[in-house]
Amino acid sequence: MKRKFAACVLAGVMTVGMFAGCGSNGGTTSEKGSGSASGGTVVSDEKIDVLNQEETMKLSVVCLQGYTQPDSETQKWMEDRYNLDIEVIALPGWSDATAKISLLMGDETQRPDIIWWWNMDADYTKWVDAGLLVDVAPYMDKYTNIRDYYNDVDPGVLFYASDDSGSIYRIPGDVAEPACETLWIRQDWLDNLGLSVPTTLDELEDVLYKFTFDDPDGNGVNDTYGWGGDGYDLRSFWPWIQGAGEGYGRDTFLLADDGTYIYGPTTEDCKEWLGRVSKLYADGVITPNIITDTDRDEEMANGGFGATYSWVTWNNPSTGVMQSFYATNPDAKWVPIDMVAGDNGTPQDDPASISAWCYFGITNVCSDPERAYAIWDDLAAPENYIRKRFGVQDRDWKDNGDGTYDIINPWDGGVNTENNYGINLFQDLFARKDECNIANTTETTELFEKVKENSRLAYARSVEKKNPSAYTVNNDLGTDIGDIMKEYVWGVIGGNKSLDNWDAYVSDIENAGVQDVLDELAELHGAQREQYEEYMKNYEANNQ
Repeated sequence: MKRKFAACVLAGVMTVGMFAGCGSNGGTTSEKGSGSASGGTVVSDEKIDVLNQEETMKLSVVCLQGYTQPDSETQKWMEDRYNLDIEVIALPGWSDATAKISLLMGDETQRPDIIWWWNMDADYTKWVDAGLLVDVAPYMDKYTNIRDYYNDVDPGVLFYASDDSGSIYRIPGDVAEPACETLWIRQDWLDNLGLSVPTTLDELEDVLYKFTFDDPDGNGVNDTYGWGGDGYDLRSFWPWIQGAGEGYGRDTFLLADDGTYIYGPTTEDCKEWLGRVSKLYADGVITPNIITDTDRDEEMANGGFGATYSWVTWNNPSTGVMQSFYATNPDAKWVPIDMVAGDNGTPQDDPASISAWCYFGITNVCSDPERAYAIWDDLAAPENYIRKRFGVQDRDWKDNGDGTYDIINPWDGGVNTENNYGINLFQDLFARKDECNIANTTETTELFEKVKENSRLAYARSVEKKNPSAYTVNNDLGTDIGDIMKEYVWGVIGGNKSLDNWDAYVSDIENAGVQDVLDELAELHGAQREQYEEYMKNYEANNQ
């Protein structure tokens, strides 16, 4: 695995400047940090030496099941390093985790020292108002690994994590790369049929028909499809979405180039790509189960389709999906290709959010919140992060001596589980996507950079909300609007509804109150854009 570990270590000791835009109440002294909606965190000027603490600190940490091997080697390493007694609180699966998080936060006797969550914006606001979370902004001014990393990713990450006063009660747990997916195609099928790599939507569709009907695997059986994707996820049709019209046909609210707000699924662009995709589905070119909630990775391993839009990380040889695929298809070859161009002539990859998709926070029951934060910040240092994320050098990963690395024992492999190594413990409570992610090859890193640069126009049209719970009109009406959209759009794709009823569908969306949501966006998100511009000015002024 090609990564430059030395550059990663250097990045961990460099300072990128004072944290701007997240106000600090620090400068005064206090024995312990504390946080509340009306107060604020005060800290001493002296940094805590987390490696030389005489008192054992009890620390209960919530983490999603799957990253929580009990009493693992990694947990014991953390306990020895920081003089901790760690209690790992494992959440159930995704569908039941939020209910468990709410129960934990609602009961002081069960409330953990460190809580992890995703979505739950209304709950988060209530936690802050009730003083259940600690403001860590002043700690970020003292212990700078986490802060510097996120500012290096994009200064906007901490803008979205902070409140209007500059306090930070939620620490970004995982921030995706600016773009995470790319267009994949079976090179071996192209070669078998004598086809060139497609560069336009029309060429892509021509290839997909041949992949479906011209026996690309040469087995004499009609058992292949041109296109596959995650079931019941419109993102699976990204090449058509980005290429139709002006590229406004996305399944969300968008900021138009003229500064107005629009609802993508009611645009003519959406109607256009729906027509193309529904024909492909009706002609049997797309896997039938794409209209149901199926797992793309599992379908990928089975191997019955020849092109898809999916994760850049598939480019890593250590990726489980690709390993499973090649185990049963050793002569196959998946390759990433440039996004195809539609009529708009500006091919784009799907942008990810700047803001974190999940967060963690220190609660008001923590005996020493500053020490807890300082520990987590030390874990964010490159060499410590790699130890926690990838395990022990020469046993779990190998330095090839030429700036490249091999992953010997992946975190989701049998060796890790059987030996209870605990590799990747607390994965979503801070995840680096820079040089410290030694699982990425150099080629994968370059591919991430490529799709990032090829997604900036699409990102400029994205609507990110700093405080989603403040959008009360959207929260009241958005579900109904989304349900109407999904029922119609997926009905058209699956052949149960007709594009001839497009006007009636748009009328249903309008009657559900979409204009009220757009008006709210113009007011609240418009103000947020001004705040963001001011934040960035302050950041740049303090980091010249």
